[in-house]
Amino acid sequence: MTDIKAVALNEKVAFRCQLCGECCRHVNDCIMLAPMDIYRLARYLREQGEPVSGTEDVLAQYAHASWLADNFPIYLLNTVGTPNACVFLKDGRCSVYEARPQVCRMYPFSAAPGERGRDFRYLLCMEKPHHFTGGMVTVKHWISENFTREAKDGMKADYDVIPILGEKVRAMSTEEFQHLLFQFLYYRYYNYELDQPFLSQFLSNLEQLKKLTGG
Repeated sequence: MTDIKAVALNEKVAFRCQLCGECCRHVNDCIMLAPMDIYRLARYLREQGEPVSGTEDVLAQYAHASWLADNFPIYLLNTVGTPNACVFLKDGRCSVYEARPQVCRMYPFSAAPGERGRDFRYLLCMEKPHHFTGGMVTVKHWISENFTREAKDGMKADYDVIPILGEKVRAMSTEEFQHLLFQFLYYRYYNYELDQPFLSQFLSNLEQLKKLTGG
C-alpha cells in the first residue's frame, strides 16, 4: 500500500466503517497470516463445528504458502471469485469476525516496529477514501480496543526474532534451507495445541527456530 501515513496515539481520525466489505475484496496475496491468526482461526472454526483439529487444517483449507524476500516462508489467506474476495467473506460479511486476522482487526491502522525506545509505531492506511467520512476515532482508543496485550507481546517477540532468523536463512545455501524447511514451518505455524494458551507456545517455538537456524 502506498496511501499510508504515520499517526500518533493522541490523534483523531475521521473514520467510519461503511459495512461495504470493500476491504475484504481485491486482497489476493495481500493478507499475511501470522501464527496467532492461524491459531485463533483454528480454535474458532473448531468451536463452530468445522472439521478442524489443529492449525494444519486451517492452512490446508484456507491459506497458501508464499515467500517474503530472502526466502522467508509465510502463509497468505486464500481468496475466491473474480473480485478476489477473502475466503471468509460470506454474503458481504466476515464469517469469522470474532477470529479475524490481526491486520483486519486493526484496519484502518497497522503497527510497525517502533523507534526511539518504543515498541511500535502506528500507520494509517488510506487506500479506501470513502471510509474517511463521518465519525471520528482516536488512534489510542482504536488500538486499545483492537490490539490486545497478548497480540502486542507476540508481535514484539516476532519483530525481535525475525531479523535474526532472516539473517541466518540468507547465510544458508538453498540446499541447507530446503533441508530445514519442514522443521522451520513446523515450529512457526504448526506446533500448537489449541487447548493451550497461544503466547507461551509461540515464544517456545521462536526459541526452537533460533536453535534450528543456529541463532
